[in-house]
Amino acid sequence: MSSDFIKEKIKDRPVDKKKLAKRIGLTVLIAIIFGAVSAITFTIVYSKIMPEDKETVKEVTLYETEPEETGPYPDASVSESDMDDTVSVDSTVSEDSSISESSVSEDSASVSENEQPDKNPHASSTIINNITNHVDMSPESYSRLYRSLHEVAEEARHALVTVTAITTDTDWFENPYENGNSSTGTIIADNGREILILVDGAVTDKAEEISVRFVDGTSAPATVLNTDTDTLLQIVGVNISDISDETMESISYARLGSSTYASTVGTPVIAIGAPIGIIGSEDYGFITSMSQEKEMSDLNVHLLTTDIPGSDNASGVIIDYSGHILGVITNAYSESNLDNMITTFSISDIKETIENLANGKKRTYMGIIGTSVTQDAVDAYGMPVGAYVINVDPDSPAMKAGIQSGDVITKIGTQNIIDYDDYSKSISELSEGVETVVTVQRFSRGKYTELTFETELSSR
Repeated sequence: MSSDFIKEKIKDRPVDKKKLAKRIGLTVLIAIIFGAVSAITFTIVYSKIMPEDKETVKEVTLYETEPEETGPYPDASVSESDMDDTVSVDSTVSEDSSISESSVSEDSASVSENEQPDKNPHASSTIINNITNHVDMSPESYSRLYRSLHEVAEEARHALVTVTAITTDTDWFENPYENGNSSTGTIIADNGREILILVDGAVTDKAEEISVRFVDGTSAPATVLNTDTDTLLQIVGVNISDISDETMESISYARLGSSTYASTVGTPVIAIGAPIGIIGSEDYGFITSMSQEKEMSDLNVHLLTTDIPGSDNASGVIIDYSGHILGVITNAYSESNLDNMITTFSISDIKETIENLANGKKRTYMGIIGTSVTQDAVDAYGMPVGAYVINVDPDSPAMKAGIQSGDVITKIGTQNIIDYDDYSKSISELSEGVETVVTVQRFSRGKYTELTFETELSSR
């Protein structure tokens, strides 16, 4: 028995173009509305969560004033205008002093312009005597002088803050309590988003909370941004959004001086911050020496010693009579026989370190502790000119490359190395992970032989 199947052709339903267009349009409209709402919501939420990103972070550059050409005392070639600057601390003292232009001019005329200090050893003392003979040395004048110095310190104090690190501890009865450790910090710059403050990193070690108190008495929270493990210098940041407009107008940025040997020793200075361990204290004295040099990995820093008494927890800076910072107070590297005198890092030696810290950079690390080969060593022992390797840090890039104590580094890449400062600068200009060739002279079998080592730098 057979059955027939009905065969039929099923046709697709015709497309309603009007309905399709409406659906597409509705879908697009919904997508636009959803996208707009999402964008608005994201913008509002992001602006609340990340207000600091409204400002673009800018690179920080620190500037030094030009080093002075003369020492703290005038010589025979000092002009009349320079003489006035030497006598007066500022306009207040200049106006109150009894020196007249004619008297200074007449007395200075006795020293020949062509006479050099070595030909006339009494020239400087003659000029100093001329000055002191015409300065009113009464108690009132003396008081005015110190008031003028105090005004210089007060002006510079606008760039100082009090950094307080708070940690939580427990007493014998297991009761928790907060412990605050304070130190003086220095406002060095801002990056468009944060005020950057230089402080001793030993103060904020293990801190659970950091607070910064500005010159007008207001406070704001701060966070650690970067630390140098050798100098213990640290940068903490305070969000500009956490600082009122009135406070921003009251603060200033530190002005850096120049602490070269010729212009620094003998310079009268003011220690401000907490030189005697009390916040807001100040003291006066002179820089007595900068011959001490602290040898660190890939960096040597001169220490400025003063005749200013200090405490074990002293902090702050020393400034010249123009308000420029010459040194940052340190307690970590004071000599044992000078532990009661203010000692500072020379600002010129740490400027680049501060700048790198402020820009979030780590110091490039080779791992060599060294010094410059002196001309006496060159003449007496025939040593090559360069950076002498005193020691090599364990497990450092230098040790891994094969550099040893006693080597004299003469080249980093293609850069000739004349002294240890050249070496430090060359290393700092390279970046972490960069491979470079180090050329040394090694003493072996009675003579120096040139060797080269390939090394990859890391960060400190």
